[in-house]
Amino acid sequence: MPRRPRLAAGALAYHVLNRRVGRLPLFKTSADYAAFEKILTEAHAATGLCIMAYCLMPNHWHVLLWPRRDGELSDVL
Repeated sequence: MPRRPRLAAGALAYHVLNRRVGRLPLFKTSADYAAFEKILTEAHAATGLCIMAYCLMPNHWHVLLWPRRDGELSDVL
């Protein structure tokens, strides 16, 4: 059964993160970091969602998103 869309209000900042299980490395090479940044850039270009900040670490990442309208976050995530 698919997950229902998130009820995310617009004009609020959202902290999104993802961690690798067992503190294992998620990013091993500089190419891994570059690939993530490319995907983030493509997501911004496709949706226009405001990406306030992001931080990439070897075993996890953080992104601060700011949707302008209600439901915009569900269009991306």
